[in-house]
Amino acid sequence: MSRQYDEYTSRGARIAAIVIDTPAQNAAIVQALQMPFPILSDPGGSEAIQPYDVWDEQGEMARPAILVLNREGSEVYRYVGEDFMDRPTDEVVIQAVDGLDLPAVDPSDDVLATVPPEPGSRAMRLENLGIYMRGVRACSNALGGRARDEHGRLQAQRTSKMAEAFITAQGQTMRLNGKRGNV
Repeated sequence: MSRQYDEYTSRGARIAAIVIDTPAQNAAIVQALQMPFPILSDPGGSEAIQPYDVWDEQGEMARPAILVLNREGSEVYRYVGEDFMDRPTDEVVIQAVDGLDLPAVDPSDDVLATVPPEPGSRAMRLENLGIYMRGVRACSNALGGRARDEHGRLQAQRTSKMAEAFITAQGQTMRLNGKRGNV
């Protein structure tokens, strides 16, 4: 979503992520990934995450989800991922936003005051994300070749495509940060 932000705002979308991390950890992610939209903090998930039914009780964290809400706050699109990297494509989400027929918004309106960044202990360095996702892609391809049924093959292909999307976004973000990386 970060690298397609202009596509969203030109269609009237306002984007905010909501996670369980602290505001300082969120600020570190926004800075490292050059995110043009805010990440809001909901430790414990009780204020925003649980009410939208995207809470993972077992993991005590938010499940990856994308919700599109209309002006009245009603859901018009919902995608809840199976794991941390399971996301729909931007094209699918943009199509849901297009259905709302909203006027374009000024992206600068989404700027919020931030706190000083402080990466959390779970944070992965941006430079390592591509390496990690290349491993995910390679494993998915190998498992897809060993799958015993069509469903298994399709899941492996889908995971491989998601890893590829993460690799592409990492490369774009590295370029924005002025860093060189293996892309």
